[in-house]
Amino acid sequence: MQRNSHLINKSDLLAIIVKKIETTYSEDISLLICYGSFVTGEYGVMSDIDFFFVPKTNRGYELNYQFIINNIGYDLWAVSWERLKKISNLEDPLTSILMDGKVIFASTVEDLQKLENLKNNLRQNLNNEVFIGKMSNKYIEKAKMIYFGLQNYESNTFQIDTVKIAETLLNAIAILNNTYLKKGLKQIENELYRMLLTPVGFLENYRKLIKIKNKDKVQYLINEMIIETEKIYHSKFDHVNVNVKPADLTGFYEEFKSAYNKLLLACNEKDYENAYYAGYMIDRETQFFLIHHTDPGVFPNMIDEVLTNKFESIRAKCIEHERQLINLLTQNSIGINDYKDCSVFRKRFLDETT
Repeated sequence: MQRNSHLINKSDLLAIIVKKIETTYSEDISLLICYGSFVTGEYGVMSDIDFFFVPKTNRGYELNYQFIINNIGYDLWAVSWERLKKISNLEDPLTSILMDGKVIFASTVEDLQKLENLKNNLRQNLNNEVFIGKMSNKYIEKAKMIYFGLQNYESNTFQIDTVKIAETLLNAIAILNNTYLKKGLKQIENELYRMLLTPVGFLENYRKLIKIKNKDKVQYLINEMIIETEKIYHSKFDHVNVNVKPADLTGFYEEFKSAYNKLLLACNEKDYENAYYAGYMIDRETQFFLIHHTDPGVFPNMIDEVLTNKFESIRAKCIEHERQLINLLTQNSIGINDYKDCSVFRKRFLDETT
């Protein structure tokens, strides 16, 4: 067994927990790790001590305990080796507890080495650009999925979900910068300050969205945060802007046609929520695909138009957007597979595939 006497001697509470492990769970606990303000030196009068343990056996989970001492709450919680592995693979955003935690108690040298191996794995992952691209995109897509859920105005988790989106995007930004979050949204300014690649207006938009109640404005701000974060992603991993080929446009309109139809239907039904969602889809593809094939400003901004809540105007802009896309295809000699009915499609499709 190994003990961190320096930190244990600074806290009666840690001494008590270590004694409990050594006398009752010596064969059941691999590690006790302390993290947060106590180990960073920011510990205050009303601060708790953040710690977790890594169970070695099922019995070890019984050490899990939540308690209050002198009006301060504590959570002695379990983190399995399996979860630590997910953290080291950036599948779980609690990276700081792995990388910045201090071992208070270790059952064996092998347990310490196992922990160090996971840290090394995380460092390697953060230096692997292919892996970084995959995982940062995963968090961006997760933020989008939560954003789509905001279309349900009856949701009683609206404010919680907006902050969750910001938190998820911030984690993606950290990964894009080959690093991890230490304090997260709690110290968002400091987090962004130490990163080279940061989305335009991210901090300002976050500070705005946590101060306003208007859901339309909040959704607009969240949309901007997603768009600007995606720009960082594409600037790092996509080279379509320097290797654009007209052939890339083949099939795009056919696939994208449904987005126009959704927006036009929403205009007919005066359904603001569906119009906003469809407008977002159109703007997203415009920003990250179509803009590389034409000059800026050619395609109208649909979300700006939707925010006016004037459905005739929205409809007109949607038609204009579609017209500009068809013009772009024509200019690049890209044909459109458009059939008036299924019988015509059947004849053409079967002839081409037999």
